[in-house]
Amino acid sequence: MKLMRLRHAKLIVLLIVVANLILFYYSWKSTLWKSIASTLALPNLKTSDFVNSPSDMQNVKSSLKDKTRNSFKHIRKSITIAFRNFYTFENDIKESIDSILDVLPNMPIVVFQDNIPYPPIIYERNATASKMEEFNVRFVNLGFDIMKPIQELNPLSLIHTKYVLFMPDSVRLNSRNILQKILREINTNIWEKDSRGTKTKLNALPDNIVRRMIIVPFSGNLKSFAGCLQITLDLPNWTIHYEAVNSSSDKCDLYLQKHAILVDVAVLKEMPDPISSPFPEMFYIQAKLNNITKFVFPQTFQDGRRLFVAYHTKQRRLDMRRRQFRDMYKKLQIKRIIRRSHRVNMKTESKDANSPQRNIILDSQFSSANFSMPLVTEIDLIGCERTTKSCVGTVYNQRAFYIFLGKHTPPCCLDKLKSTFNHILEEFENVGIRYWLDNMALRTAIETSQLSPDAYDIDVSFNVADLERSNAMKKSQNKPFVDNEGFYWIKATDGYYFRVQFSKINQIGVNLLPFEISGNEVKANGFFGWKAKPFSADFLHPMSTVLFLGKNIMCPNNVREYLEFKNLR
Repeated sequence: MKLMRLRHAKLIVLLIVVANLILFYYSWKSTLWKSIASTLALPNLKTSDFVNSPSDMQNVKSSLKDKTRNSFKHIRKSITIAFRNFYTFENDIKESIDSILDVLPNMPIVVFQDNIPYPPIIYERNATASKMEEFNVRFVNLGFDIMKPIQELNPLSLIHTKYVLFMPDSVRLNSRNILQKILREINTNIWEKDSRGTKTKLNALPDNIVRRMIIVPFSGNLKSFAGCLQITLDLPNWTIHYEAVNSSSDKCDLYLQKHAILVDVAVLKEMPDPISSPFPEMFYIQAKLNNITKFVFPQTFQDGRRLFVAYHTKQRRLDMRRRQFRDMYKKLQIKRIIRRSHRVNMKTESKDANSPQRNIILDSQFSSANFSMPLVTEIDLIGCERTTKSCVGTVYNQRAFYIFLGKHTPPCCLDKLKSTFNHILEEFENVGIRYWLDNMALRTAIETSQLSPDAYDIDVSFNVADLERSNAMKKSQNKPFVDNEGFYWIKATDGYYFRVQFSKINQIGVNLLPFEISGNEVKANGFFGWKAKPFSADFLHPMSTVLFLGKNIMCPNNVREYLEFKNLR
């Protein structure tokens, strides 16, 4: 009896040991699968997803495919890729599109063209591509077409996603990770101030306009040189100001080197012409006026094939860019361009003395013991040449047309007006003509020593008894005379006075008003109007001087009393 009980006890113990071994085996196997899954970074898979049978392994693989497909679908529904800045005579558009569709099939892509190129760009996907892929790649002509309805003339009507990613020519997309990251960045890192002025972080809702854009540089960009410019627009003075700043600065109004731009489509719809050329410079100026913030993303895209290696294609591209910038400044009514940057002269290895030296724009934070970084200011004036008409145009009631637009005289016109005045001053002083600064120019000289920002001419009065001393004025009495420096001397048709213009075509100039001294009175000699008001000769005996445009210019004595007498104060 005792023997039977002992055998039963041993059997029970054996069964318990076997059961524990089986339980340990399956627990160990389950833990092993968890470790493998975490190593492979399988996202969001639960412990119940890992089982032992081959059919369960197949389910795991299909689950991964579904998650990848959902990720692709989210990117396709959120972003449209747009190519804008490329050239028909040399580009890498087809290869760039192929690299995108290889990673993201059926990705919506729009290629904007200024005009229909010839020969036309035909994109033919390989034989394995589906019809949907070919349909998603659209080539859009931005030129005017009278056969199109007004809806099709709006290029933004083809973009049906919340965001658009403007991609430059020649890109290679290796994975979708960077697209997911920039999409997460623009969706989550949104700051809004409450009533107390405290910043709170928000997530982007589908109906909200995200008033920021993400700048994604390319891996081939130079690291030590300026990546950003700060833009200052002074539209009343027809001026735009560029200043090189650090790439990481929040003042990055314009990114210089190769990059892509992710922006909300709703922001583009608030701009008058967001994708006009030159792109993206014109877009950045509009973004500046619309207070769109920028963020330079720390990761980069990969470059594609190198373009414009040959001299003739490089020169052709440069000529096109110059025309585009000229048209842009004309559209924006910009007449003065100021550039401030740190530059270094890089010596070329060429032995040709006529070979130009390269001026490299450095980042303002760049430092090196081998380089000096002077801050260089360059000023370019547009318009008002000898062969172009004056920007002043029609003057009505002593006011030019731009005054009614809330603007001052264009700086190019002021510059040519100063040149004409200095030329006359040199002529009068060389031959000994007695003159004095008069009227509005005299008033601004007393107040600011400078020319009025609204000035469109300068009045210089002179003693008519000295007229014969100037050969230019003598010759211009009978017919217009062009002197050796190209200035145009003419006798005015609305009175007996003279006018010196910058050229025959460019009519910006200086009025020469003849006065004669008769006893104790100075009166106009042959011309009329409010400028011809007679005054006492005591104002001219003796003469005085006033600082004007950096020089001491002759003027009447007791100048303030003289201006009050002429009702100019």
